[in-house]
Amino acid sequence: MELGRRFGVIVLASAVLLVVTVHTDAHKPVTSKYDYNRDVFPLLRDHCGSCHVEGGPAPMSLMTYKNAMPWAEAIRDEITSGRMPPWPVDATSPSVKAGHAITSREINMIVVWASGGTPQGNADVDPPAVTFSPQWKVGPPDLKISMDAEHTIPPENMEEVREFSLATNLTDTKWVKAADLMPGTASIVRDVIISIENGPVLALWQPGSETTAAPAGAAFRMAPGSKIHLQIHYKKNFNQEQSAVSDRSTVGLYFTDPPPSGRELRSFTIDPPKGSNVAGPAQIVAIRPMLDRAYASLLIEAVTPAGMHVPLLALHGPRPQWFRRYWLQEPVTLASGSEIVVSVTPLSDYSDEPKLTPRFPLQVSLDYVAQ
Repeated sequence: MELGRRFGVIVLASAVLLVVTVHTDAHKPVTSKYDYNRDVFPLLRDHCGSCHVEGGPAPMSLMTYKNAMPWAEAIRDEITSGRMPPWPVDATSPSVKAGHAITSREINMIVVWASGGTPQGNADVDPPAVTFSPQWKVGPPDLKISMDAEHTIPPENMEEVREFSLATNLTDTKWVKAADLMPGTASIVRDVIISIENGPVLALWQPGSETTAAPAGAAFRMAPGSKIHLQIHYKKNFNQEQSAVSDRSTVGLYFTDPPPSGRELRSFTIDPPKGSNVAGPAQIVAIRPMLDRAYASLLIEAVTPAGMHVPLLALHGPRPQWFRRYWLQEPVTLASGSEIVVSVTPLSDYSDEPKLTPRFPLQVSLDYVAQ
C-alpha cells in the first residue's frame, strides 16, 4: 500500500487505502478471539509482507504489532471492500497462474481482530522478523541491463511517468521466456512496462507481483541489436515529499531454446466496446487488460463461429493502478474467426472509489501462439 497526504486525508495506496482518520482507542474492550502474534501476523506476512515491510515499497510496515495496530481499521476496510490484497480474479474465472486471493476465513480473522480490540497476544513471544530483501524472483537472469544513469524525481514532483531505452548489445537472436525488474529505489518504483523496443511487451511489473515464464515451447523473439523499452511510473511516498529521490533500475531477461516453428509469442489488442476476430487458429496463453478507470467487473470471452461462448478471464473490482498479465493456467485454443468480446460493469455513481486521471485507454491485449 502506498500512503500519501492530501488536505488532511490519508490515502493508503498499495491497496489505495483511503482513511479519513487513523486512531486507536485505548479503552476499546477486547472481544476478539484472534490476536496479532498468533493469528494476524502470518496473514499480513503472507499477503502483504512483500511490500509492507521496513525498507519496502510501501510507506509503512505491518510486520510488527506496534506498526500494524494503528492501521487495523484501515486494513479491515480495505480487505472487506475487496481493494486489498490487489487480486481481482473472480472465482468464476478460468484459472490463472500465480494467484494469491485471500480467503473468506482469513478476511474474517482480520475483521474480528480489527473490530474486537486488536489484541497483541503473548507479548513475550515476538513473531519472526521480516526483512526486505529484494531478489530476482525466478533466480539469476541470463542478461542484466541497467538504466544508463540515475533518474531523479525533483523535490517539487510527487509522481512521474518516464520512458527509457536500454541497449542489449545482442549479436544474435535470443528467445525470451520471462523478464523481471530490480528497482534501484523500491519506494518510488510503482509499476513498469518492459517491452522490446517497437516489439512485444515482455512483462508488466509491480511490487510484490510474481514473475511468470511463458508456457514451455513458446517465447518472445529478440533480434540482434534489439533494445529494451521501459515505461516506469514513479510515485513518492508521503514521507518523501519535498525531497529529491533517484532511481537506477535493472532489467533481468531469461532466455530459452528456440521454440518450435509457429510457437513465437504474438499479441493483438482490442479497444472495447469494439470486438475483434481471431485471424487464424490460435492458442490464447495470456491476457493483459489496461483500464481507464475502476470497474465493478470485467469479463473477457470468445464467441466461436459456431456461437459457443468461451470464458477467458473474469475480474471483480479491477482498478487501473493494478494492472498485470494474466497467464492462463490452461491455454485456450480458438478457431479462426472467433470473436473476442469485452464486457464491463461500471461502478455505482455513489462509489467512494478515488477518481484518477486515466493513464491508459480501455484496452485488452491477448498473447497467443498460432495453431
